[in-house]
Amino acid sequence: MVAATLVAATLVLGAAQAAAAPPGSPGSGGDGDRRVALGDSWAAGTAAGAVEAASGTCRRSPLAYPALLARAAGETAWTSRACASASGSGGNGQFSSLSDTTEVVTATVGADATGLGALAAACSSAGTPARCDEAVGRFDRALRTLPGSLDAALADVRRRAPRAAVTVTGFPLLAEVKACPDGAADAARAARLDDAVNRLDTVLAERVTAAGMRFVDVRPAFAGHGVCAPAPWLTPFTAGEALLAGGPSADGHALGVLPALAAAAPAPAPAPNPTAAPTAPVPPADGRAAPGLFPG
Repeated sequence: MVAATLVAATLVLGAAQAAAAPPGSPGSGGDGDRRVALGDSWAAGTAAGAVEAASGTCRRSPLAYPALLARAAGETAWTSRACASASGSGGNGQFSSLSDTTEVVTATVGADATGLGALAAACSSAGTPARCDEAVGRFDRALRTLPGSLDAALADVRRRAPRAAVTVTGFPLLAEVKACPDGAADAARAARLDDAVNRLDTVLAERVTAAGMRFVDVRPAFAGHGVCAPAPWLTPFTAGEALLAGGPSADGHALGVLPALAAAAPAPAPAPNPTAAPTAPVPPADGRAAPGLFPG
C-alpha cells in the first residue's frame, strides 16, 4: 500500500513537471525529528531548481526526493538537513537533528565528498583529456578514504537515532557510455564516468549493508535517462558549476529516486537498544579523523 501510494504520487508529480515549489512545501521541512533527511547536494536537490533561499549555502529544494517523499506520505514531522558542499569537508553537523525518537532516516552522500560533479565537468565536452585525468585521480584518492569516513558517520547516526530505519541511496550512471554536447566528450570519457559511479555505489552498498542499514540502488530506475538520453533526468555536465554537473533534475528526483525507494524492500529494523545515547563519531580504524560527509 505504501509503495503504491509513493509510485502514484511520483507519477502525478512527474506529469506536472514540478515546475515550481508547491505552496507550503519547503525543501527543509520543519523541526520535526521523526523523519530526518541527511546528505549532500544530491539529497538537498541543489540541481533540481527552486532552491529555497532560507536554506542558505545548503541549497535545499522542495523538488528534492526527501520533500517529495514526505509529501507523498502526508508527513508533517520531518526535516531535511541535507547540505550542498563543494568539497564534502567540515564536521557532521547535520546529525544534531537525530534523536532517540527519530524513526526514519534517509541519506544520499558521497558525490560531493568524492567530487563526482567536478569529475563530470572535467570529462565533459567542455573539458580536456588532461582535466579529466586529473579529476579521475582526485576522485580515486577521495574514494579510498570514503569507507572509513562512512563507517564512522553511520555509527554516529545509529548512536544518535538508535530506533531509526536508515536508508542510503546510491547514484545513477551519469553517461551510460554515451557522448553528447551536454555530456561526456567521447565514449572513452563516458566510460570512465560510469566506472567511477559503479565503484562509488559498490563502496556505499558494502559499508551501508555492513552497518545493518538499507542501501537502495537507483541505477535501474534511471536506466535510459542519463544526460545524453532523449529524456535526461540529470543536469548537463556543462552546467557552469561543478557542483551541479550531472546532478538529478526535478524529474530525476520524482521519476528516478522516489520510485526506487518505493520499490525497495523495507529498511531493516535496528536491534532494540533504548538506553543508547549519542556519542562522538568513531574515527576510522587507522586513527585518522573522519572527514565530514554530512556538512551543515
